[in-house]
Amino acid sequence: MRWVSDFTISRTSGVEARPRNRILTLLTAVVFVSLFILFSSGKAWGIIYIDINSPAGVRIPIAVPDLHAENEGGLTLFRKIPEIIAADLEISSIFTVINRDAYLEKISETSFISGGIYFPDWKMIGSDSLVAGTVRTDGDKLSAELRLYDVSTGSMLTGKRYSAPAERFDMIAHKFANEIIYQYTGVHGVFDSEIAFSAKKEGEGKEIFIVDLTGKKLRQITGNGSINMFPRWSPDGYKLAYLSYRRQRPYVFLRDFSTGSDDLLLRYGGFKSPGSFSPDGSSIFLSISVKGNADIFKFSFKDEKLVRVVSNYGIDVSPTVSPDEDKMAFVSDRTGFPQIYVKTLPSGPEKRVSFAGYYSTSPTWSPSGDRIAFASMSEGKFSIFVVSPDGSNLREVVSGDGSCEDPSFSPDGRYIVYIFRKKDYSEIRVTNVTGFGDRLLLKGMRDMSSPSWSPRR
Repeated sequence: MRWVSDFTISRTSGVEARPRNRILTLLTAVVFVSLFILFSSGKAWGIIYIDINSPAGVRIPIAVPDLHAENEGGLTLFRKIPEIIAADLEISSIFTVINRDAYLEKISETSFISGGIYFPDWKMIGSDSLVAGTVRTDGDKLSAELRLYDVSTGSMLTGKRYSAPAERFDMIAHKFANEIIYQYTGVHGVFDSEIAFSAKKEGEGKEIFIVDLTGKKLRQITGNGSINMFPRWSPDGYKLAYLSYRRQRPYVFLRDFSTGSDDLLLRYGGFKSPGSFSPDGSSIFLSISVKGNADIFKFSFKDEKLVRVVSNYGIDVSPTVSPDEDKMAFVSDRTGFPQIYVKTLPSGPEKRVSFAGYYSTSPTWSPSGDRIAFASMSEGKFSIFVVSPDGSNLREVVSGDGSCEDPSFSPDGRYIVYIFRKKDYSEIRVTNVTGFGDRLLLKGMRDMSSPSWSPRR
């Protein structure tokens, strides 16, 4: 079943708190969400925009108390939803969630009438913002109303009502956390996105997994006991292309999460690996080894046409396409060691842009198209760098006492997910593009590799 693609939005009260984007991002697969603006507050003089890329900005204190349960079914979720919201906000590096033991007031049914919330109590504990809401379940259906308040003015910044299958309460929490980020930065959060990667869990096979941004919700996608690698998301987040040896040869498969299908996409050539989808999702760029030489091809889904894009006497792999499909970054060893090149599509010049170390690999394009992240080796270990598409503004983002490999940008371009590897140990980490706020996302699995950050949903 496909994800919801549109929403009914209505305004039911007066003045806008500030201009905001009315094109809402989509919810996840099985979540039938009816989402609309509940209220628009008066002018929120206490709130200002903050720089989301500030490396050492002051965190905003926010209170996220339990929701009011409107019926017995709501008692199972009245704390779970705010706990997820709080966890999302903490990892954003923008907010500090005040410990619930400090709260002086409980959200109740009367909190939602005029004057029902006594904001001085929340100001007294140091909170600048407050999340409050209600939740109820009717059978397997969930309804929740969530609001964000500016404590200093007592005004509501935004309010939303959600409905979904009760089992997907987590997506409601993630969506509202995204909205909170938007109210302060003008950019929606990415908490409804996920990260696909490959790793060894049991036995000798290497499987594809997906983890959420808290690192707590992990699910296995493949389970064929073979080698499965290089997961790559489609632009709409419905599909995942990956390499698999399940049929004893390296074939590219395409998993469609909306239908459950998992079909063989391409047999041609020897070793092959998916690079990136075209921005409109109509094709995929990938590297294919033909007669021992790896070149880059573009495969069209509609007519199954395969066109060679880069051909060289050296090895050309790891294609990643700019958001406007005007350029493509890739790896080539044409000068002796692998380096990052940028080609103007479809048949323009190719220019080397990596000059960080003697071995550079794993390029990934930022969503805004202004940066390319890649891994480069120096003194026996990899570090993550970013560079402009013309080769200027080279900057190291993260390094360590092991290797930092396989970068992938978040949908908002604020973060990079990567693999930290040291001898036989590996883990998935996330860092701000400024290099600050580096944190562990997931560990405990063997040979983690190729993380790929999904689009918003």
